[in-house]
Amino acid sequence: MIEWIVNWPTWDMTRVFGIAAYGMIWAGLILGALYRYPVFKGKRKANLFKWHTFLTNGGAVIALAHASVLLIDAYYPYSWRDILVPFAAAKQPVWNGLGTIAMYGVLVLLLTSDFRHKMRKPVWLAIHLTAYPVFVAAAAHGYWDGTDSGNPAMQALYALSLLSVIGLYAVRSVFSSRAEPQRKRVTTQKTG
Repeated sequence: MIEWIVNWPTWDMTRVFGIAAYGMIWAGLILGALYRYPVFKGKRKANLFKWHTFLTNGGAVIALAHASVLLIDAYYPYSWRDILVPFAAAKQPVWNGLGTIAMYGVLVLLLTSDFRHKMRKPVWLAIHLTAYPVFVAAAAHGYWDGTDSGNPAMQALYALSLLSVIGLYAVRSVFSSRAEPQRKRVTTQKTG
């Protein structure tokens, strides 16, 4: 059994899992940002939420596989410490550390989402908005530590993903700032 596992193409698996996890988390983040857009209502909004949850959960599982395969890689094996302790890896400690922090961030986001009904909404939202810096950390990890980052297609992926997330966040912020005065008026009318 051990012989079979040692012969896996671990480096290729790590690369594929890393790219797949990044893509799924990017898509999940985009759908999460779109969820707040006022053009989505009813069934369309419910479908956005369903796919947002599926993609972020799936991306987290694949990201865990990405890190776990490094433990059995024969070419450049990582230790548990390298993977679990931010900035402790012997190879590229800063960029691997950002990957570790991004993974912890994704796990915190998923866990707090499971308990969002037991949390005050502003607290949950503040935690959930950390998805944006967590994604930037994942992008930095992939770009500066990924062995495929020299590939023009991967460079385009990182540029497109970051620009799309920044753009959607900016538009979402505009929608939120416009909705805030309306929420205050409704609250004032109800209490007044």
